[in-house]
Amino acid sequence: MIIDIGWCITEELSSSIFFEPQSTQINNKKKSTNIKSEGVLRCPAVHNLTTNRIFTIRSPYTIKLRAIETSENKIDIRGVFPNTEVDSSILPSIISVEPREFWIDKNIPILQIKMPYIFFSDIPVWINQLEAPSQKIIKSWSLIQGRFDIYSWQRSLNFATQWFDIKKDFYIKRGEPIFQISFDTTEASNEFKLKKVTLDEKIKRRIASCEGVTKLIKNTGQLMSSNRDPNLKLLQ
Repeated sequence: MIIDIGWCITEELSSSIFFEPQSTQINNKKKSTNIKSEGVLRCPAVHNLTTNRIFTIRSPYTIKLRAIETSENKIDIRGVFPNTEVDSSILPSIISVEPREFWIDKNIPILQIKMPYIFFSDIPVWINQLEAPSQKIIKSWSLIQGRFDIYSWQRSLNFATQWFDIKKDFYIKRGEPIFQISFDTTEASNEFKLKKVTLDEKIKRRIASCEGVTKLIKNTGQLMSSNRDPNLKLLQ
């Protein structure tokens, strides 16, 4: 079964700078010269993971950041120019450092970069936000991974990272993979097709109904599981 996944950019201003999610599907139909390799690709476990399930998100920005520790034991983030293409007046609106009490490790800052992709479906589907494989060796930071149900909960993805080594600059370039997303349902063999949609009033209302909830109440997981009118169709 092929399941449609809607997606759009929630920021209408400058939305043209954002790349479309890129499928990482392995082309199983291409004849391999290695018989054993073909056997691996036919394995249900491999096939279910590699067929229209994983997509790469690429950075819309070229940003180089430097961490400065202040006398108040805080972290001040500054853009390094000319490596950073984002104007200095815009940078604070797309980059923030989480308060220390929210850090996973008290010595490792959490950096958030605005990434206004939103995904949704008309049946229960979980989205998983995963670290891109190319990041695991060459970066001084690591993605904070997570997952949620895009049927009952509509919100933008967060690009949240742990900056493990603040003595090294944080550097991402436009077009490079910064994370991957995958989709899951209760049926392992399902495939997924992304459909870019217009950010209409119906979608805006759904986003608004979920926005800021975690700052108002605790245990939002139960709310997420029931926060959807079954008659509402976002893809129609």
